[in-house]
Amino acid sequence: MSEFATNVNERVREARSALDSARAEGDEYLVGVHTGELESLARLAQENDVALPEGGPGSAEADGAESTTGS
Repeated sequence: MSEFATNVNERVREARSALDSARAEGDEYLVGVHTGELESLARLAQENDVALPEGGPGSAEADGAESTTGS
């Protein structure tokens, strides 16, 4: 894995963790911030053929978070 891909994957893991914390705390503003960050990282990964860690763009997609992949 390239250094770029490793960096993107690490940023995704950090953003997912921050999103989970914001959801647990009920902080809707930070939920929006971290969701946007994950969407941006997903676009960046897609544009550069970088596979993201399992779980999709957000760690709680099953909870109703929007997916950034097309249907």
